[in-house]
Amino acid sequence: MATIDDFTIVGNEDARGSKPQKLFDDYHNFTSGKTTDLDVQIVTALRAKHPELIVTTVPGANCNLLQFAAAGFATAELDDDSEPVLRWRGFVGPQHRGESGFLADSVFFARYNYTWNNEYFILYNVLVGYSMLQYILKEPRGDETQFSHSSAVDALLATIGAWLIKEVPAIYVYDGLWTRSTKLWEEVKKAKWDDVILDPKMKKALVGVASKFFDSKDIYDEYGVPWKRGLIFHGPVGNGKTISLKALMHTLQKRQPPVVTLYVKSAPYPYNIRMVFQMARAMTPCMLVLEDIDTIVTNSTRSYFFNEVDGLENNDGILMIATTNHLDQLDPGLSKRPSRFDRKYLFPLPDKEERSLYAQYWRNKLKNKKSIEFPAKLCDAMADITDEFSFAYLKEAFVATLLELARSHGDDSDDDGDPEDDDDPLNKYEFWRFFKAQVKVLRSEMGADKDGSVGASSSVGATLGTYEGISSECEEMVPLLDAMRLQESGSQPCKAASPFAIWPDSQGSSKNRFAQDDSVPSPIYSFAPLASTKTARLNEGVWEWGL
Repeated sequence: MATIDDFTIVGNEDARGSKPQKLFDDYHNFTSGKTTDLDVQIVTALRAKHPELIVTTVPGANCNLLQFAAAGFATAELDDDSEPVLRWRGFVGPQHRGESGFLADSVFFARYNYTWNNEYFILYNVLVGYSMLQYILKEPRGDETQFSHSSAVDALLATIGAWLIKEVPAIYVYDGLWTRSTKLWEEVKKAKWDDVILDPKMKKALVGVASKFFDSKDIYDEYGVPWKRGLIFHGPVGNGKTISLKALMHTLQKRQPPVVTLYVKSAPYPYNIRMVFQMARAMTPCMLVLEDIDTIVTNSTRSYFFNEVDGLENNDGILMIATTNHLDQLDPGLSKRPSRFDRKYLFPLPDKEERSLYAQYWRNKLKNKKSIEFPAKLCDAMADITDEFSFAYLKEAFVATLLELARSHGDDSDDDGDPEDDDDPLNKYEFWRFFKAQVKVLRSEMGADKDGSVGASSSVGATLGTYEGISSECEEMVPLLDAMRLQESGSQPCKAASPFAIWPDSQGSSKNRFAQDDSVPSPIYSFAPLASTKTARLNEGVWEWGL
């Protein structure tokens, strides 16, 4: 670890026989009155105090030096002996009930001794307006002057930039801003085509359609056809659209070179549509996923979306896949225009064979559970009694059955089954008896919830994807639900959390996150987040600073 003596190379105040030059007094003076451009004044002050050093200004949102150090590639030691530190101290609540939370700082002015690759730098992090600026001080080399670039600083910035853009397996998610989600990729890579229960011909077509597209660039070029493709996955909720997409994402990421997936959660305005397609063009070849496209292409964005899809700009290398539960409600310009979406794949309610295969899938998952007797002959029987069930309802039937079995094993009461089914030869299997009971409950719910689409529960939002139709009482059996929530986008995508500053929640204060009606907010979210910026307001002639 570097010592304070190492930084006399760039500071060298003792050699001049003077005390360390402090910037804070000037910063305090500048920010206490009116200012036009604080950055100009800070750079001028630093050059005056350190005429022997090169001052380089870098926006914190560009190449974040503290982020780089937090990831372990450099060291940054707070130098509060040379300069005062301006920061807010506060408590950050836990992310989950039962955790303890921690104390943290939001730093607005600080000096660090920064070490990278056996090079020593002086780093100032200063809040200027709404932006954190980094001032890097380094001695000149060779023909470098006080006003030239520093080759050492340039090498550091280039290294940080290469680290930031290094490709890692991830899903790129758009929800107002683009973020690179490695957590979502961890969930996607668990999806395999072997786990997808579909009609064999359709499954084969889905497995091959993406590979054929990305392998056929030369053919498209030979015939002068734009190298782009559009598909629509449609059908009732809970019948495999999302799991098929996940398997497709996994397949494409494993290609060499990988084909990345861009996943669009929401794009309510034309400028959002513009950002989506700008990113897609920059990431080609890629797969652009527009889940629930009827919520993305609305009356306000319809025309702009069409222009982006087949307007003048080059969309070569983009495989666009849209999903919808309501094909009949889509704009004809989406559903009936081949140059936009060329093929439509229907994901209907599973037939008896598919329901039997799904039961077999669960049988294989439970084959090592010695306490559960699940013979193969139950699969066809289960398929017989689940007519008109979606895959989501089938999954709920199995999950609820396992829950009831677990509870019953801790209960001394005997399960006599349904007295009306005493003649059923399969009743000797406990799993079958519990499964029939859950199917009966679910079918009654389906009858109450039917609104023209079979198997869809009106209480379940379309955005739940794979978990459509799962009841709240079974949430304990699907811990992946929270893991599949796409990463929240912060003010700037990052690869590591910085220990030197805590930024507020991207959605603002979340104190009311669990509040319903007039209930009291959870204590977890009773703490206002630490600010990353200060805002000023004029109140009765006096400037007030606060969040």
